This record gives sequence, structure tokens and C-alpha cells, in this order.
Amino acid sequence: MEKKPFVTLEQLKEIEKTYPTPYHIYDEKGFMENARKVNEAFSWNKGFREYFAVKAEPNPFIIKKLKEVGCGVDCSSYTELMIADKLGFRDDEIMFSSNETPEGEFGYCAKLGGIINLDDITMIDFMEKEAGIPETVSCRYNPGGVFEACNGIMDNPGDAKYGMTHEQIIEAYKILKEKGVKNFGIHAFLASNTVTNEYYPRLAKTIFELAVELKEKTGAHIKFINLSGGVGIPYRPDQEPNDIMVIGEGVRKVYEEVLTPAGMDDVAIYTEMGRFMMGPYGALVTKAVHEKHIYKEYIGV
Repeated sequence: MEKKPFVTLEQLKEIEKTYPTPYHIYDEKGFMENARKVNEAFSWNKGFREYFAVKAEPNPFIIKKLKEVGCGVDCSSYTELMIADKLGFRDDEIMFSSNETPEGEFGYCAKLGGIINLDDITMIDFMEKEAGIPETVSCRYNPGGVFEACNGIMDNPGDAKYGMTHEQIIEAYKILKEKGVKNFGIHAFLASNTVTNEYYPRLAKTIFELAVELKEKTGAHIKFINLSGGVGIPYRPDQEPNDIMVIGEGVRKVYEEVLTPAGMDDVAIYTEMGRFMMGPYGALVTKAVHEKHIYKEYIGV
């Protein structure tokens, strides 16, 4: 695959007359078209929303542009919640997934009306103390073991520090339902930077089957399923990029195979892509100042 920068050397030399290096530059046309294409790929699901991962690019100007095409924000810290707050995100436009959550963060998210995604069953009491019991709560799932998407893409969720075990998420749903939660979400992230159209559908099937089981065992109303991130970009010329239209269609097929027969065709699909949304559309512009020729070749900037 031929890879071309979105800006020419001539354009950069012209820009440098006003903005000396180093600086970051972004392709607004490119990332906005990509965001619209993501929406199109999942348009079959009436509740779909992409929650842009703020950690991937915490530039408020870019996040504000993505808000224009319906993106929410995926936040993981107090600072990211502050960015969301200042940009006017509210309620279900905010997904808050935090690990080892410091005091005050659940409360801030609740103040904004955002959705809290619990990483650990032991955080239920901590959330209740800080934020009460929200009407909608999500739980992060980790199936453990080794997850293999295809094309050699593997990861080991069992070694990750994120997400509840199978038994824990069932118990968490029961506890939360008893405490008064009305709507539930499921969230999972099993592999990073996959360059294959099969990852999301494979992940979706795993979570969809869990959703059916959770409904049967707890009676909970599952409002949404968050496929999180993991859809990657081709860093090397020999890699073919992911086709988001094929990915969206693959998830649709699994949805109709697993959720629809279970009477769960009202479940919204969410995504939290950062790398796929912005990776190809930003660049660091700098100048080489030295060359170094030792065991490896180095360029100093």
C-alpha cells in the first residue's frame, strides 16, 4: 500500500514562515470524513455512537470538531472529564472508564450526567458513596485467557489489569439491579491496534453472547454494548488498512445472529476508537539536525 502524507513539503515550507518547527499539524478534512464514515458503517444500529478516546488526542479544537458529527467522549481521568465539561459534553455523551479511580472522579462524572463504566466489582460501593446509584451503569468485562482475532492478532486479556471476570460481572449486575440501576451497559477491550477486519465482529460475538446470558440470569435491561477500541491503523507500507464498512457489516451480522433472536434488537452499539479516528490524520513536523551512524542509524531532531 502506498502511503502519502496529507501535506506536501512545499506547503510545510510555507507554513514554517508563520509557525517554526517543531509543531503538530492535522488533516481536518481527513479526520472529519473518517468520522462520518464510521457513523455510516454502523448506521444500521439506531443507537450507535462513537466515543472518541480523549487520551488519544486531548486537543480541544479537534474534539469540538468531532462533536459536530455526533461523537461523544471516552474519558479516563479527572483532567479528561474537565476537557469534556469545558467543551459542553453532557449526560450520555460522556463515557467514563477509570482504573484505580481516585476520590472525586466518579462524583465529577455524575455531576456531568456521564455514564460510569465500572472496572471492578469492588468499585460499586465506592461509586455509591461518591455518586449515588445512577440510573444507567456500565461494567467492564475481561474473559481472561488468550483472545485470538485472526491473521495472527493475539492478546492475553488474562494478563490485563482491566475488567471483571465472568462470575464477577454476573454478580455485579445482580448487586446493581438490586440497588436500583435500570439500564446496563457492557464494555470490553481485548486486543490493541488490530489491522484486520475480523477483530470487531469476533469481539462483538463474545460480548453479545455474554449479554444474552446476563439478561437470562439477572433480568437486567441491557441498553448498550461498548466495543471499545482496538481497531488499528497500518504503520507499515505492507499492511492493508482496516475497512470500517466491512467491519460495521461484520458486527451487524453477528448482532442479527446473536442478539436479535434473543429479543435484544434494541441494544445500542458504542465504539471508543482513538488511533483509528486520528492516527492517520496528524503529524509532528520537525527538522533533522544531526545524523548518527553507529550500531544503528539515528536522526537527531
